[in-house]
Amino acid sequence: MRSVRYLIGSNKAELIGYIHEDMSAVGGMYRTRPALIICPGGAYARLSIREEDPIAFPVFAHGYNVFILRYSVGDAIRSSAPEAEAAAAIGAIRHDADKLLTDPDSIAILGFSAGGHVAASIACHWKRYGRASRPDAAVLCYPVISTGAFGHAESTRNITGGDSGLMEYYSLEKQVDDDTVPCFIWHTLTDASVDIRNAMMFASALIEHGVECELHVYPHGAHGLSLGYRETGEEEKCIQGWSDLMLSYLDGRWGFAR
Repeated sequence: MRSVRYLIGSNKAELIGYIHEDMSAVGGMYRTRPALIICPGGAYARLSIREEDPIAFPVFAHGYNVFILRYSVGDAIRSSAPEAEAAAAIGAIRHDADKLLTDPDSIAILGFSAGGHVAASIACHWKRYGRASRPDAAVLCYPVISTGAFGHAESTRNITGGDSGLMEYYSLEKQVDDDTVPCFIWHTLTDASVDIRNAMMFASALIEHGVECELHVYPHGAHGLSLGYRETGEEEKCIQGWSDLMLSYLDGRWGFAR
């Protein structure tokens, strides 16, 4: 394994990558691999460490190259939008795909909570930034989606500053079109912080536009569970299989086998 580091945008948002060596040189299956970019949550006010490395290393062990995007939060959003940083991160990985031993057509972005809003934003708005910034799939974990009645007030306030135009732009259930990227989504029915209707509205919009999606609704569990293990803050057995389901979904899209 080797690590790489990029500084993205005017705020120099950090993109940290963990890259597999070329295993084909020693008889292994792969020279290039899929990549997953992880966007932690935190209501656009902070970044949650339990949604960084605990996710990155199991996915790396599965065989993917993995990146963590520490996008701008708080007041820094006013000079560099997290969505634009996600676009630039995808573009940088795709541009350097050969050096990063990454398949440029197998780049997914994953986000938790407000990080799910970042991932869903670029899944919807990628055309604003050009084809090189299009993710090939998005994984949305208990995502903030709407700025409306079922939205998350703190995230909405931090990303929009109360601007009515941004409220519309970032209410992502209204931004889905036929070119939105395929999505894997999961949420818990009893999430008291981000209403499950965020995930449901987004999935409904995807279905309406004929965009492939896989949606998992778990019967109980608090917000911000990460993997649902004690190591990540709170044990919740019923959601612990979501990452295996995600990897099966992505593997199937890209024909990846260990």
